[in-house]
Amino acid sequence: MANECEGDKKLSFRMDVRVDKVLEGGAYDAKLVNVEQRETKFGDRLMWTFEVDGEDAEVVGFTSMSPSTKAKAYQWAAAIADEIDPKLGWGPEDLIGGECVVVLEAAEDAQGTEKNKVVKVKPPRKDKLAA
Repeated sequence: MANECEGDKKLSFRMDVRVDKVLEGGAYDAKLVNVEQRETKFGDRLMWTFEVDGEDAEVVGFTSMSPSTKAKAYQWAAAIADEIDPKLGWGPEDLIGGECVVVLEAAEDAQGTEKNKVVKVKPPRKDKLAA
């Protein structure tokens, strides 16, 4: 005889809730939590995810995949890693967990929702390292 209760099992789960708050434009101490390649309508881009210190907020910025030292990706990586050997290049493993300062702007996305946009990444504040 088949177990009639088998089809009645209810799956239960609990979701954490993250409130995406929009921070005022300006400079914030942050840590890089991820950088990954993403296919966008503008082609392959790098998506950089930063955790903003003391704000319980994550902010995202996009850069091209250009290897040029003048490109935003190189400039952001150099700000986080301090120094990049041109012969070795860099990868996510060299940067994730790195401290920096992110400069944010508030902008509207394609759906008209206000969100933060990373416009610049700078080296961490020197006085923060001494603390």
